[in-house]
Amino acid sequence: MKAYNHKKAVQLINYFASYNQGAINKMKALKLIWLVNRLHLRKYVRTVTGDTHYAMEWGAVPSNTKNMIEGKTAAQSSEKLYFDQFLTLDGHNVKSAQEVNPKVFSETDLEVADEILKHYNNLDQFELANYSHYFPEWKRFQEKIEKSGSSYKMDINDFFENYIDETGLFNNSSEDLEIARELFFESANA
Repeated sequence: MKAYNHKKAVQLINYFASYNQGAINKMKALKLIWLVNRLHLRKYVRTVTGDTHYAMEWGAVPSNTKNMIEGKTAAQSSEKLYFDQFLTLDGHNVKSAQEVNPKVFSETDLEVADEILKHYNNLDQFELANYSHYFPEWKRFQEKIEKSGSSYKMDINDFFENYIDETGLFNNSSEDLEIARELFFESANA
């Protein structure tokens, strides 16, 4: 898997905030990033941010991005400095401090981000958290989470499993998904 790309993560949050009049709830941004990563992986054989995802009580979470938003990166790290250049925190919201830098994105990154916004931006952070509980990558850990309250590293293989809802975004043919999975693991091991 490609390394975590903090610039793409920051700019995705910035993109979502800009789409929502300049601010977005932190948890909502994290859920949208998870959905973007999941969909992009299935369509284009890579995630956008390269993040590691965890199953937590409030659903699927891209952990590196969560740590960056919550200020759990070193004060003078490149991640923290880049985050502060483009975003500010205001309670539970992340605000855009500067225009989105589209140069960090590929055409497919933005295509998928727009698709996710089109279908899921109308949901709030709690609706998105509940929604994520229906996906295979979270369901795998549901009993453990309910008993312990702990978080568990998601298996990227589960991102290739279908979840059928009214959007149809995560319902692909098993042949297409198997090809995408094979290509992903070939590139990860290259």
